Amino acid sequence: MMRTKIMTVLAGLVVGFSMVGCNSNLQTENDLLKKENEELRAQYKEASGALQSADDDLRRATDNLRSQEEISADLQTELDTRPETISVFENINGVDVSLRDKDLALTVASDLLFNSGSATLKKSAKSTLGHVATALNSTYPNQSIVIMGYTDTDKITKSNFKSNWHLAFDRAWSVRDYLVSKGVSQNRISIESWGPTKPLATKSASRRVDIVVVDE
Repeated sequence: MMRTKIMTVLAGLVVGFSMVGCNSNLQTENDLLKKENEELRAQYKEASGALQSADDDLRRATDNLRSQEEISADLQTELDTRPETISVFENINGVDVSLRDKDLALTVASDLLFNSGSATLKKSAKSTLGHVATALNSTYPNQSIVIMGYTDTDKITKSNFKSNWHLAFDRAWSVRDYLVSKGVSQNRISIESWGPTKPLATKSASRRVDIVVVDE
């Protein structure tokens, strides 16, 4: 009888210890789950913040693009509604007309004006520049003019010029001299050399001279 009681007590102790062990395991699992849940919440908060920041950047970029498109449309409208600007330059061979803000830019390919590595005007180029001079004198007789020379990005190896900057300057100066010879006042012309700093899509397009009529 006593043995039976002892066995019963021992069995109760084993069950009690098992329950304590189970409770301890459950507590540990709950702590781990709680910690994992907190980490997931933190990750979700961080991801939400990054997504919101990306949305804000996209919204700003969209607004900027829309603003630039509106500015471009306004400039094109202004160009389209100035028939005197178009009519006096649009039929001149080799001249592209555009607006930069409110300045009028006439772009002439250097390959049309000069031989490779040279700053001496071709005879055929003088006809183009003569028409430009006539239009400038008739339509913009008093406005300032900036002549900008550009080259491609290839380094000069077979030329008398020390650098692309020197070549670009002398080409702009040659254009300036010819316009002056055709009656454009030298007092309103300035020269800028941009050399290879603003290349376009192709090397031939990069070699150019801009004649910019400043809006004053």
